[in-house]
Amino acid sequence: MQKFLITGASGGIGRALAERLVTRGAQLALSSRTLRRLEGIADGATLLPADLIVPSEAARVVDAARDALGGLDCVVHLAGVGLIKSAATTTDAEFSRIVNVNLRTTFLVAQAACRIMEAQKRGLFLTIPGILGKAPMKNAAAYIASKYGVTGLIKAFAQEYQRSGVRFGLFFFGGVDTPFWDQLDLKVQADKMIPASTAADILLQAIDAPPHLVLSEVVLQPESHQLV
Repeated sequence: MQKFLITGASGGIGRALAERLVTRGAQLALSSRTLRRLEGIADGATLLPADLIVPSEAARVVDAARDALGGLDCVVHLAGVGLIKSAATTTDAEFSRIVNVNLRTTFLVAQAACRIMEAQKRGLFLTIPGILGKAPMKNAAAYIASKYGVTGLIKAFAQEYQRSGVRFGLFFFGGVDTPFWDQLDLKVQADKMIPASTAADILLQAIDAPPHLVLSEVVLQPESHQLV
């Protein structure tokens, strides 16, 4: 029975993935900022509300998931925030928040997860920089900086943990139809986006890969607005 921690599990891809995994009989630990939004996603899941921007909270959540489940086969880190704003009008506070939430929490969660997985000599760490972690776009400089940072960070982790049994996957999805867009001042066409269920199915392909193989990078974009 596989054991998973999903951060950012309260909606979108995280919720869709949790719903799929629980039908397989997986053991789940789910994290989000609020307990209420985690309730009812997956029966029997360990719920770990936390603000991962706090360094001690990231380590606490990963350790609590390991303790509750008796190990960790896979950590799927999906927590993040967006910002669509020109570089000229982005404030220092906004830039710092985006980098802290998107990049720094990825570092903290990956650091804690790899400590456990290296000791186990096995484990899988998956995260989603999104297509803006690979391709630039105007009016998103701060967000792109944080996501390019995630790409480089996880590639560096992969080199450091090479031949340790720890594997890493990066998913460069284009626009995914999730509540993520509700927080942004941007018009989107939901029917032209990637369904969250489809994104979750792609993650499952990495999860299901034999342990000697690595689905290290995946690019999936809507045909109507490809960036690369």
